[in-house]
Amino acid sequence: MIHLKRQLPYRPTERMNVVSYPIRDIVMEAKSEEAKGKKMIYLNIGDPPQYGFEPFKVIAEQVKSALEENWKGYAPSEGDEQFRKTVAKIEKCNPEDVFAVAGLTEGIDFFFHSFIGFGEKVLLPNPVYPLYLSKAKQFEGDSVFYRHDVDGQIDVGNMAKKIEGAKAIVIINPNNPLGSVYSEKNLSEVVKLCGEYDVPIFYDGSYDQLILEGKQVDFRKIARDKVPFIYGSSLSKDFSYPGARIGWVTFHGDKWTEVKNAFFLLCNQRLSVNWEYQKAAAAAIVHPSYPAYIANMKMKLMERRDTFVKMASKLPLSFPVPKGAFYAFMKIETPKWKKDLQFVRAALKEGVVFVPGSGFGRQEDGVYFRSTFLPEPHIIEEAFAKIRRIL
Repeated sequence: MIHLKRQLPYRPTERMNVVSYPIRDIVMEAKSEEAKGKKMIYLNIGDPPQYGFEPFKVIAEQVKSALEENWKGYAPSEGDEQFRKTVAKIEKCNPEDVFAVAGLTEGIDFFFHSFIGFGEKVLLPNPVYPLYLSKAKQFEGDSVFYRHDVDGQIDVGNMAKKIEGAKAIVIINPNNPLGSVYSEKNLSEVVKLCGEYDVPIFYDGSYDQLILEGKQVDFRKIARDKVPFIYGSSLSKDFSYPGARIGWVTFHGDKWTEVKNAFFLLCNQRLSVNWEYQKAAAAAIVHPSYPAYIANMKMKLMERRDTFVKMASKLPLSFPVPKGAFYAFMKIETPKWKKDLQFVRAALKEGVVFVPGSGFGRQEDGVYFRSTFLPEPHIIEEAFAKIRRIL
């Protein structure tokens, strides 16, 4: 007689318990409402093409050209040579300091994988883009948070109290989810502080062309020769092409040799990033028609931002007026709502999808949610008319 061993259910590893992405996780609940026939307004995700923003057309043209030239094999693991040279010219670094990644998302993953060890302190902004929270937990780092002031600037005094012993600091500018743009003075103070404590910076410049108000500050000029840093960006936001999944990280300073070697190994194990889109990115980021493209995009965003602020100001909500990117981080100024997820689920019932503020870190002073202002003005007005009923 053959005895079959009873199979136990397959279970994910304990590490999976800390994997989350609230921006998309909430969509599962939204789709459940949609299945009942409810029309949903998705204000949860920063996906420009979903709201009518056309990707920079040069990218598609160059992809087509690359396909016709038969770029169909594996690309070099660290990135196409021309792509790396083009990025290096903009970044004022060597091509060997540039790595192509599958969207900056992968660059963030590689950074934590290669640099943040068990129990090592990494200083994150509060609120913070959720991927940084998830990655810090996955790689068992010690997440410590620095605050912002009422205008959305980095509270350097608060950072100074927490920086000692930090392995790295993350800066996102323009900030997601606040929509704030850090001033040159603010960034210079942060760089000075990091230099004093010899703490390197991971600088997320995903939205660095989308500054709606204020001066565009080149962080690389502020930080160069003062503190080691990594600068990351992609085609996703500044070029309205998140589906391309092309990003880059560049290393600045002379202390990154071992980390760059680790990046190279991580690039090797994932083989390569899509070659056609690397060719396209190399052309797009230096194309002479890009300034006109981004100016038009910012004009549309400002119109939508202004409508958003006008509508929000009529409700019991407070937030720093977004000056960059395309998000607002809203505090509910009414005692009706005690938990952010309860409010977000109530908004779902009305047909509007937000992200709970706790998805961006623990918010101890109230109930928050994040919204994008990417949709056309009339859709923004419709969304606020719906949530007025529950606020």
